[in-house]
Amino acid sequence: MEVIEAIRSRRSIRGFKPDPVPRKVLEELLDTCRWAPSAQNIQTWEMAILGGKVMAEVKARLEANVKDKVKPNPDLPSIEPTGIYQQRAIESRDNTDRHQFPPGTEDLDAKRAAYLLRGGRFHDAPNGIIIYSDRSLDQKAIINAGILAQTIALAAPAYGLGTCMMFRAVTYPDVLRELLGIPDSKIFILGIAIGYPNPGHILNSIPRSRLPVETLAQWHGF
Repeated sequence: MEVIEAIRSRRSIRGFKPDPVPRKVLEELLDTCRWAPSAQNIQTWEMAILGGKVMAEVKARLEANVKDKVKPNPDLPSIEPTGIYQQRAIESRDNTDRHQFPPGTEDLDAKRAAYLLRGGRFHDAPNGIIIYSDRSLDQKAIINAGILAQTIALAAPAYGLGTCMMFRAVTYPDVLRELLGIPDSKIFILGIAIGYPNPGHILNSIPRSRLPVETLAQWHGF
C-alpha cells in the first residue's frame, strides 16, 4: 500500500472479526515498525502484545472497572480539553452517536452505556498492543511512542489489519501491572486495539472529518 494512500485511508476500527491475529503476522508487522524514528535513536518504546486468555482477562478487568465506574488513574496525567478543543471532542462524539443511534433508537441510554463498555474491552478486538516506556525518561519517550503507534497504524492495513488507538486501555495501570507483570518503573502510554476489520460493522463507516490546512498552519517566509 502506498504511504499517501495509507495516510488518507486510515481510520479507527471499532468493529473487528473475532479471528485472532496469528503471532507470525504480528511479528512481521512489528519487525517492520521497529524502523520507526525516535529521538537520538534511543528507541524508548516497549510493547506488551496481548492475545488469547491474557487478552480476554485484560478486557474483562478493564470492562469491569468501566462498568463499576472505578476512577481512572493513568500514569500520565489526563486533562480534559476546554474551549475549541472541547467543542471538537463534542462534535466527534455527536457524529458517532448520530451514525450508530439514528433518531428513534429505542433504549438509547442503555445502548450508549453498552458502547462505553465496548471501549473498555478494546472494542472487542482479538488482540491488543500496550506501549510503555521507562519512568526515568523524559517527554521524548511519549513522542517516540506516538511515532511508533502511528507507524503501526499505517503499516497494519498491508497485513489486512485494522487498529484503534486507545488511551482508555492504559487508564488502569494497576490492572496491567498485575496481569502482565510489568514493574512500577515503567509508565503506560497508549493501547492499540488490533485485528481484522469487520467491513459490515456500523462503527467502521462513521464519516470522518479533518480541519483544512489553512486552519492549522501559519506560513512564514513564503
